[in-house]
Amino acid sequence: MPTIRVQDADVFVHREGQGRPLLMLHGNPDSHRLWLPMIARLKTHHDCIAPDLPGFGASAIPPQNDVTLEGFAQWVDDLVITLGLSVPVDVIVHDIGGFYGLTWAVRHPDKLNRLVIANTLLHADYRWHFWARVWRSRLGELAMQVFDWPILGRLAHSMTLKQGGPGLSGQQIREGYANFHKTARAQVLRIYREADPEKFRAWTLPLLAVIKKHPTRVLWGALDPFIPRHYATSFGTGDAKLFESAGHWAVAESPERCAILVREHLGTA
Repeated sequence: MPTIRVQDADVFVHREGQGRPLLMLHGNPDSHRLWLPMIARLKTHHDCIAPDLPGFGASAIPPQNDVTLEGFAQWVDDLVITLGLSVPVDVIVHDIGGFYGLTWAVRHPDKLNRLVIANTLLHADYRWHFWARVWRSRLGELAMQVFDWPILGRLAHSMTLKQGGPGLSGQQIREGYANFHKTARAQVLRIYREADPEKFRAWTLPLLAVIKKHPTRVLWGALDPFIPRHYATSFGTGDAKLFESAGHWAVAESPERCAILVREHLGTA
C-alpha cells in the first residue's frame, strides 16, 4: 500500500475497496490494522482509506509534530488534500482518532458528509483513566519503558487490552503489542500531556453544532473501562448504538455488526 507525504513526513495509508470514500481514523495504541476486519466487510461498497496516524504504525512524525487540537485538524485536512479526496467525505473515528477527525469536522464542516463516532470524546468534563494519568505524569517515560521488556511488557499490554476489549482476539492483541513501538509510545506521551480536557471546552459546542447538521451515528462498546458509557449519548445525535458485550474496541470486537450499522448509516446497506 502507498506511502504519501503529509506535512513533510511519510504517512502509510491502507486503501482498499470501491465506492464513496470513507476515511477511517484509528486511536491508541493502534494503527490502520484496527479497521481491517471492518474493511473486509465494507470494501465492496466503500473506498476505505485508513492511514496510520503520525508516529503510529508505519507513519513518521512530521518535523513540527503539532499535537494540539488545531494541529490535529490541520493534519487531517492536509491528508485529505494530499489524497485528492472528493469532498464532502464520510469519516469514522475511534479513540484519539476522534481528536483528529472531530476537530477537522469542526474546522471544515463543508468537507464532511456523514460521521461515525466510536468510543471517543471531546468533552471538558472528562477525567482521564488510570494509564492516561500515568502518561501525563513524570512517571510516563518509566511506564513506557516497561513495554521494552519482552515478557513483562507483553503481559502488561495484553492485560490492558483484554480488560478494555474483552472481545479482542489473541491475534489482535499480539498485533497491537507489535504496533506499540518506541515511536508510538513517545507520541502517546506527547499527545496525552497536551490533551488537557479543559482544552476540549472550546470545541464541544461547535462539534455539537456540526453534528446537528451532518448525519452522525455513534457506535459504542458499553464495557469500555476508559470512557464511561454515558458519553455515548453526549453527542446529541439520538442515534447511539450500544454493544453491551464489547469494550473500548467495539469496532474490532464486533466488526460484522459495526459494518452493517456503518453501511446503513452511509446509505449503502
